[in-house]
Amino acid sequence: MSIIQKFLTVNEFTRPGMRLRETLGIIMHYVGKPGQRALDVWSWFENDCPAGQHFSSANYIIDLNGDIYHAVPDDEVAYHCGTSRLDPRSGRVYTDWAREKFPAYAASNSSPNNCTIGIELCVDVKGNFPPAVTDSAVKLAARLLKEHNLTAEDVGHHNKVVGWKDCPLPWVKSPSLFDAFKARVQKQLEGIA
Repeated sequence: MSIIQKFLTVNEFTRPGMRLRETLGIIMHYVGKPGQRALDVWSWFENDCPAGQHFSSANYIIDLNGDIYHAVPDDEVAYHCGTSRLDPRSGRVYTDWAREKFPAYAASNSSPNNCTIGIELCVDVKGNFPPAVTDSAVKLAARLLKEHNLTAEDVGHHNKVVGWKDCPLPWVKSPSLFDAFKARVQKQLEGIA
């Protein structure tokens, strides 16, 4: 697993420099533009978000070849799963899953960004996760879970937090693929000494 440290510049819109209050989960995302590379995503966070005053980032971005770019330190807030829009199922700001998992943070005056690590996954030109991406994601998620004394049940994805966003689309469309991913994470976690 290759991790390349390339931290975003501290700024209001992508890397506020605020410390996570605690780490309660890992939230998976996908890059919505098929074929986009991790460095392009990093550059968008670094340049376009601040210029457009858009709040968005992730702690990690996994490239199509499996390389992992570390964009925001693990102990800092990244803007990856906050919202003010209502979840269509619960009619509340965050999903039932998020409010159960992160009760002190999935409230209208807070955000799960304050207690989670976000991982962006690049997709191929057909919108799927290449094996190199999922392999690195499994290893990274397991390592982070181990470091923070969490389990595979503490891995979620963007849609499970906000409900209205189809992210990551491959797993929202086929929940069994996310279940298979979590099973692989669990197996990897069991193999970490």
